[in-house]
Amino acid sequence: MKRILSHVALVLALALCASSAALAKTKHPKYSPEHNAATKKCKNDYIAAIKASLSLKGKERAEVRAKAKADKRECIASAPK
Repeated sequence: MKRILSHVALVLALALCASSAALAKTKHPKYSPEHNAATKKCKNDYIAAIKASLSLKGKERAEVRAKAKADKRECIASAPK
């Protein structure tokens, strides 16, 4: 009897943990089509800048990549939500 009760208690505890973990997951917000288009444009501009920097050497390449990264971050931040 004691064994059955301990198994039932263990199963209930595991079920509660699993259900609370499933409820804790939150969905990410659904963005507007304008936001999706803006972020896609930002990413494409970033990729183009990175590809253009491949022809450069050393410090120039690093500067162009850093500027592209900053521009992408700013562009995504200013995209409509």
